[in-house]
Amino acid sequence: MSKVFEWDEINGQGSEQDRVEAFLTDTTDTYAILQLRQAPETDEERFLSYSALHKKQIEPDVDHYEMVYAAPLIPYADQQTMMEDLYRKFNIAHPEDFHGHSLSISDVIAIRQDGVVSAHYVDTIGFQELPGFFSGRNHIRTLEDMLEQNDNQLDGVINNLPEEMQPCKCESKKESVLDQLKDLQQSAPEPPKDLAEKLLEKIRE
Repeated sequence: MSKVFEWDEINGQGSEQDRVEAFLTDTTDTYAILQLRQAPETDEERFLSYSALHKKQIEPDVDHYEMVYAAPLIPYADQQTMMEDLYRKFNIAHPEDFHGHSLSISDVIAIRQDGVVSAHYVDTIGFQELPGFFSGRNHIRTLEDMLEQNDNQLDGVINNLPEEMQPCKCESKKESVLDQLKDLQQSAPEPPKDLAEKLLEKIRE
């Protein structure tokens, strides 16, 4: 069920679990800032461009990230411009309840719009979309599983209706963006683990 959150409390005093829940279930569209955890396994990934990661044969791993900020997504006309505005905001006008470092290369901006979540790597110039970032089993996806009321939560869409209340999909099934991306990637190498699965595993520990 969608909720209304006190964002100052979520970001100022809340836990990462609180931020993930707010990001996934708020009544409005939302965005989140993900930054690499302070851990030995992230040292060689920190502040590297996307091409530099590829040269090291590394893909961004959602398990290496933590959600440091989440907030409602202001309506926008152009996604690229919106993310550039977020980059400026989190560099020169930090919100008072933001406790991460200035938005930098290797950070990830997550966007939840119309129930579909996408991830965008902050690159040297612009942003690199990460279609497979949330498609595996990770701590955020685990939280999504806990919030769902049925077994079709792995589509990347928060539907939260019991299966018997779901609209009939007999005639024409409209795939989510993540489903379509998965279809296109069937012949490609398996993408790295997502951010969504690890949060739930971590919460269940």
